[in-house]
Amino acid sequence: MTSASSSWIGGAIYIQNLALALARLPARERANIDLSLAVRNSKFVESVVYDSVDQVYVRNLWKRGHLKSCKFLADKVKFIPLYALNPEKFDFVYPDIAGARAPYLWGGWIPDFQHYHLPHLFSQEEIDHRNKQHQKIANAAPVVILSSQMAQQDFNNLYPQAASRSRVMNFASSPEPEWFQLDPKITQQKYGLPDFFFLVSNQFWQHKDHGVVIEAMGVLKQKGIKPTVVCTGNTTDSRNPDYYNKLVTRINELALNDQIKILGLIPRIDQIQLMRRCLAVIQPSLFEGWSTVVEDARTLGKPMLLSNFPVHLEQNPVNSYFFKMGNFEQLATLISMAISTLKPGANLDQELIAKQKNLERVINYGRRFLEIVNSSVVSR
Repeated sequence: MTSASSSWIGGAIYIQNLALALARLPARERANIDLSLAVRNSKFVESVVYDSVDQVYVRNLWKRGHLKSCKFLADKVKFIPLYALNPEKFDFVYPDIAGARAPYLWGGWIPDFQHYHLPHLFSQEEIDHRNKQHQKIANAAPVVILSSQMAQQDFNNLYPQAASRSRVMNFASSPEPEWFQLDPKITQQKYGLPDFFFLVSNQFWQHKDHGVVIEAMGVLKQKGIKPTVVCTGNTTDSRNPDYYNKLVTRINELALNDQIKILGLIPRIDQIQLMRRCLAVIQPSLFEGWSTVVEDARTLGKPMLLSNFPVHLEQNPVNSYFFKMGNFEQLATLISMAISTLKPGANLDQELIAKQKNLERVINYGRRFLEIVNSSVVSR
C-alpha cells in the first residue's frame, strides 16, 4: 500500500511513478500484488495502473482516517491484538510514519535533509518538526528508504543506530504514451513562446535558485545575447512569501521582462511538451532529494544545464553540462554555448533511445521496491 498527500506535487508524482513502476513489471513479477493508494485525488492514479496491476484500490479520506486511527490504537492501546487493527491485511505500507507497535510492516521515506544543510531556509518550528519525524522513523521504521546516496550518508551520520535499516531507492519517471504522441509545437504556440527557449521547471522556492538564472541572463544581455527562458511552477513559497516578488523586481531591474517568461503552475502534460520543445532544461537548484525534473528530462532525451549539486552529479544524466552552484557567469557561458549548438524541438531519435533506457530504469525501480518489501516481510 502507498500513501501520500497530493498537496505536495513532488510527493504525489513520486507515488504515481512508484505505482507505474510496479505496473510495468513483467506479469509474473506482479502477479500477487494488490495495490492500495491512499490519495486525496484519483487524478494522480494513471489508467495504466488499473490495467496492469491485479487489484488497485483508491482510498477515500474516510479510509485514510481509519488507517491513522488504527496506527494510533496500536501504539497506545496495548491489549488490542494487532490483527484486529489491520482488517484489510496490509503487508506493507509505504511511505508511512507509525510507531514501533504498528499493525503492519511499514517503510519510512526521507527524501533529503535539506533543513540540516540549509537551516536558514526553515523556521525553527519546521526544523523541529522535520527532526521529530526523522527521529521517529529512525527509532521505529522496519526499513528506512532514502532517495539518494547523499541522503543515506546524511541519515547514517545523524542516526547511526538505524544505519543498518537504511536502503537507497532511486526513483525513475514513468512517462505516459501521450507524452510522445502530441506535437510540442502546439503547446509552444498555446503559450505564445518563441522557437528558441530554455526551460526551468521548478516551484519558486528559494533553494531552487531561480536567481542564478536571472543573473546569467543579465550577463548575456550585456554581451548582446538575448535568449528566452520559460519558467513553470508554483510561484508561492510559504517559507519566504516575498521571494517571488524579489525575483520579479530583479527581472525588472535588468530589463529582462521580454526574455524571462513566467507561466506559473501549468498542466503537467503542457510542462512535458515544453520540455520536449525547448533547447535545453536548466536545473539550477541548490538542493534536491532526487530531482524529478532531471528524471523527466532524461526520459525525454533532453540536454540539461545543471548545478553541480551532489545529487545532480549522482543522477549524472547523459548530454548534460554542469556549472558551479550559484555561479551565474558559468551558467551564462553554458547558455551561450547551447544557443549556438542545440536545436529546438523533440529529437525523435534521442527520444527513442531515452525511452528504451527509461523502461529499464522503471523496471529496476519497481524491482528494487519489491526487493525491499520482500526482505522486510521475510525478516519479520
